[in-house]
Amino acid sequence: MTSSSMATASPNGVHPTAEPERAAGTAGPEPILQLSDLRAGYGAIEVLHGIDLMVPAGGIFAVLGPNGAGKSTLLKVLAGLHPVSGGTIVMAGREVNRARPDDLARSGLCLIPEGRGVFANLTVEENLRLITHLGARPAEIEERTYARFPQLAVRRKQVAGTMSGGEQQMLALARSVATDPGLLLIDELSMGLAPRIVEMLYELVAEIARTGVTVIAVEQFARTILGIASSAVVITTGRVVLAGLPDEVESKLSGLYLGNVAD
Repeated sequence: MTSSSMATASPNGVHPTAEPERAAGTAGPEPILQLSDLRAGYGAIEVLHGIDLMVPAGGIFAVLGPNGAGKSTLLKVLAGLHPVSGGTIVMAGREVNRARPDDLARSGLCLIPEGRGVFANLTVEENLRLITHLGARPAEIEERTYARFPQLAVRRKQVAGTMSGGEQQMLALARSVATDPGLLLIDELSMGLAPRIVEMLYELVAEIARTGVTVIAVEQFARTILGIASSAVVITTGRVVLAGLPDEVESKLSGLYLGNVAD
């Protein structure tokens, strides 16, 4: 799956227009994502040691933690790019432990990986046209993209690799949104960027979330992401050590790992 490989969701997918299944005996819908005793690792080394999480549909779910906590591994597992060694992943009411990355993409999941999630040797326009295999016309994709990201319209003929880091991340966001996602996973959007640019990018992420997309964001700028998040979790050494509302998490963050929240 490419950095923003995605398709219109199936009825059983994670697109916001899909009706998730309801659990027996409950009044409301299932959360968009539920992890139970999730385990994963590399060879004999276990990195995720029994993660239990429930992510409500809609809003921004912040994932914080120190270097080596397992945050990026968690996103890779959710996107189907790394195998599960134990536990269960339930998305929109169905187990997806062994789902292929392309099937998850078709059902409404999109990943923006750590680093620049664009094709550096292609122009902005060409990066956007790669999404047309999902069925939308190039003109339609460009119209939607440039309306939301007018700065990219100015750069449409520019090779992506020659743009600033902030503009490349903006293009990665634009490619993901153009595919009409239901669940958007973002890994370290801020990497290598100035705080001012990071704030601008997360304003765009907040706008995306307001359209009904559920965003799960791994981020090192804790205060920036907590300022727009609806809920948050802290992971250290592959385990959840804190979960709750952003204010609650921020008040206890420094006591957990001395302000180092990079992965």
